[in-house]
Amino acid sequence: MLFQTKKKEIKCYLENASVPLSAFDGLLSDYMSGELKAGLLKLGVEKPEIHIDWLDDYRCIGVQGKYRKYYVELQVEKNEFSIGYDADEPDDPQIYLLETKEQVYSVLEDILKKLS
Repeated sequence: MLFQTKKKEIKCYLENASVPLSAFDGLLSDYMSGELKAGLLKLGVEKPEIHIDWLDDYRCIGVQGKYRKYYVELQVEKNEFSIGYDADEPDDPQIYLLETKEQVYSVLEDILKKLS
């Protein structure tokens, strides 16, 4: 596993993950399949950039994008996620307990509706 790419490591991790997948693993699976980006675009997030931190002691899905005049940041960790937005730079995110992958999409959708 020394020279594997991050995506290969994630694929291997998901293949060996317990079923049903945890909320984090479900979102990771959505990232790998392209569903995460498609879901963000469907919600109106423009040019979403997705970055995965995949270290032995820290794993995170980070998303940055724009919604109308707002910059939006989403960060998903194993047990929680945060969403921040601002016209200049999001720096005071709301933090939520991660329960389901659908919850992340739903909370993000609710926040974006308020920004419309």
